[in-house]
Amino acid sequence: MRGPTRLWLIAIILFGAFLRWPALFANTFHGDEALFASWARLIAVWRDPLLTTQLVDKPPLLFYLQALFYPLLGTPAPWVARLPNFIASLLLIPLTARLVWQLYRSWLPALAAALFIAASPFTVQFSATAFTDPLLTTLLAAALLFATRPAPRRRDALLGGLLFGLALLAKYQALLFAPLLLAAGWVRGWPRGLWRRWLGGALLPVALLLLWDALRGGPAIWAVQGGNFGGLRLAYSWELWPRLEAWAGWWQHLFGSPLLGFALLLGLPVFLALIIYDQDWPTAFDQLFLLFVLAYAGAHWFVAVPVWDRYLLPLAPLVALLLGRFGARVIAFAGPALGGHGRVRLLRAGALLLLFVLLLPPAWAARGGAFPVGGTSDADGGAAQIAAALAGAPYGTVLYDHWYSWQWRYHFFDRGVYVNWIADPGALAEDLRVFGAEGSRYLAAPPGPAGEPLRRAAASAGYRAVPVQEAGEIVLYALEAAPQ
Repeated sequence: MRGPTRLWLIAIILFGAFLRWPALFANTFHGDEALFASWARLIAVWRDPLLTTQLVDKPPLLFYLQALFYPLLGTPAPWVARLPNFIASLLLIPLTARLVWQLYRSWLPALAAALFIAASPFTVQFSATAFTDPLLTTLLAAALLFATRPAPRRRDALLGGLLFGLALLAKYQALLFAPLLLAAGWVRGWPRGLWRRWLGGALLPVALLLLWDALRGGPAIWAVQGGNFGGLRLAYSWELWPRLEAWAGWWQHLFGSPLLGFALLLGLPVFLALIIYDQDWPTAFDQLFLLFVLAYAGAHWFVAVPVWDRYLLPLAPLVALLLGRFGARVIAFAGPALGGHGRVRLLRAGALLLLFVLLLPPAWAARGGAFPVGGTSDADGGAAQIAAALAGAPYGTVLYDHWYSWQWRYHFFDRGVYVNWIADPGALAEDLRVFGAEGSRYLAAPPGPAGEPLRRAAASAGYRAVPVQEAGEIVLYALEAAPQ
């Protein structure tokens, strides 16, 4: 990249950091994030470094990275668990720009792609989370960068395979991107020796994963994942339209601006015509990336997997790349009619400025967690505030809960509160009759009718549910013996 382009890229990275910084401290944990962070704490304090006591269903790379930060920073605050993804999300901005520059040698698509990654509500709100997906996305982008090197060396193939293997250690969904990486190497004309290097690099992290899983004993993590996931099937016909609407909603949040999405739809026929008509290597990559995005989106529509926002995040670098190429190709197509080179250059700068203007309002809203994607300040439903109310409870205090056990596992990690998960109101009543007189007992339940069955069950066992604190969608009740 030339000097001015690098300076603009640095400015975009700083802009991305500005958008991401508040969420690092303002967000609360989703249940999955709390579970992953609790595993990381078990590793960090060396209580269970191999997680042998946990029913782990995810590859452990993120948990071990989180575990490194806890002793380094000396605090168990939730923001520490978000640091690996926060760093990865910032690295994704220059990685995407470098990938686009490497393929097309043009500053407009490279900066446009970087700006999209910096400002998309999806990438902003997933940056300060403890999900596995932001780390996966960055590792896949880095693997694709090495897979598309113009004159690949053996080291490039080895590093590309190693990064893909590390992506597998972040999340199994990396396998879905293997065809894209292999196709990119094929387009570059990799000889057999490079493929061997790539495979060797990919198998090294996989071997470490197999060793780790063998040392743990018990069921294999992929078997646990398969049981939790419930298997795969094609979506039924009556599910297709609701699934399409749900995925369309996530795509809208990815772009953030309805005007941007509308402009892309208007110019899409021109872009498709160009990538079909032109026959060169840059166009071959355009075709490859567009086909993969369509195939990935189609598979997630027709296969009955959960319609979760995080499944769309790994596509963000490819969408950013195609967005940058879309603008560059449309301008190049219209360039001859505009006159001199100076006007074309001015139009390119104007297009980049327009993209910034369109992305700024949703990016600013995402800075405050306004979109229902990734991390938000109310993701835990108030669990952190309820846990703070019990922070000083004496050892042996019991908290009955049905909904938030993963949250309590994190917040009461080194506290004296024992969390008793109850399957139904009958289990609560039975436990109170037997053990209710021993120590302090609390109940976490939703307010209103949703928590009424549990409150009635406590009353049937001779206990009053006295509200202590309400936060979000949780009420903390002290269970006190009712006067006879």
